[in-house]
Amino acid sequence: LQGIWLQAIHHSHARQVVMMTLCLLARAFMEEVSTALLKCPLPLDRDAAGMWRTLAKTEAICHSHRLLDVLLNELQERPSTSEDRAFIISLAAASALYEVLSVSMCTPVATRFYPRLLMALLVQVHYTIGLSLPDSRVSRKEDLKKKTQPIAALFGTVKTLLLKMGCHYEFTSVEEEGGWELLTGSEEHHRGVGHLFAPLVHYSCCELWWILYLLVPFLERGDKQHKITAMSFFIEVKWLPEKYSVLRLLKGLTDPDPVIRALCVKGLITMADWPGKEIKVLVPAMIHSLCGVDGRLIVEALADVKKILRGLDVASYVGCITSLLRLLFDDVRQRCV
Repeated sequence: LQGIWLQAIHHSHARQVVMMTLCLLARAFMEEVSTALLKCPLPLDRDAAGMWRTLAKTEAICHSHRLLDVLLNELQERPSTSEDRAFIISLAAASALYEVLSVSMCTPVATRFYPRLLMALLVQVHYTIGLSLPDSRVSRKEDLKKKTQPIAALFGTVKTLLLKMGCHYEFTSVEEEGGWELLTGSEEHHRGVGHLFAPLVHYSCCELWWILYLLVPFLERGDKQHKITAMSFFIEVKWLPEKYSVLRLLKGLTDPDPVIRALCVKGLITMADWPGKEIKVLVPAMIHSLCGVDGRLIVEALADVKKILRGLDVASYVGCITSLLRLLFDDVRQRCV
C-alpha cells in the first residue's frame, strides 16, 4: 500500500485499477490499510483524500464500521509530532474523518458514532491549540503552510460533523455567539465549549444522553483537557439528579485547576434556583475555592456569586468575600492588576 503513489499514475483507467485494488485490500485488511493511509503527509492532497473516500464507500457498501473504529481510536489519543514526518496521527484521523463524512452513504453509521466523535474532536481541539506541524513538503508556500495548522483542520471536521448530524440550530448558535473563535484560545476554550453545548442541551438533541454517559470517565479519569471539556458541558445540563450533580461540582471546588474550580462555581450558582436543591449554604466553600483564581475567571466567578447573594444575609459572608478581595489586591502579577 505504501508503494501506491497515485500522482505518478496519469492514465485514468490505471488509477481506477489502483482504487479497486485498494478496496479489495481494505475489505480484508481495513485496519492495516487505514493505518497506513494515516501516515500520508498533511494537509491531504487530492489523491489521499480520494483514497479515504473510496475506503468510506467500501465500508458503507459492506455495512461495516471498522474504518470509524480506527479513526475514533486515533482521535482519542493525545497528539504527538514526528521530527522527520509531516503528520500528527490524531490530526490525520480528523482529516480522514472529514473525507469520510463527505460520503453521504456513511451518514447512518456516523450517526451511531456521533457522541464519541464529537467529544474526541473537542478534546483534540484543546490539545492542538498553539500546535504546529513539522516542516512539510508544502511549507514553502505561506498560504499552504497556514492550512497545516491543526486547529483549522479540526474545526472543519467538527463543523461538518454537526451539519451531517442535522444540528443546524446548534451550528448557527455557535456561529452567532463567536464560539469557534473562543475554542481556539487556551484561556477561552472552555467558554467556546459552553457556547456549543448550551444549544445542544436547549434543543435536547437525541444523542444528549450518550454524551452525558461519556462525561463520567472524562471527569473521573481524564487529563486536564478531558476534564475541562467535560465540565464545560456538565454545567450546562439543568436536570441532573442532585446526588450526583451537587457532589460532582462540590468535589470540583477543590480541583487544582482554577478553570475547573471556576466552572464548578458557575454550575452551582446555576442550580441555586432549582427545586429541592440547597445551594446557598455552599457559598463559603465556593468563595474559598476562588483563592488563586485570577484574570477574567475571577471576575466572572464573583459576578456569579453576586447573583446568589441577593436575598441572603450578606453580612454573614462579608468576611470570606473581603478576604478573597484582599488577596486579589495584594497580588502584584500583571494579569491581576
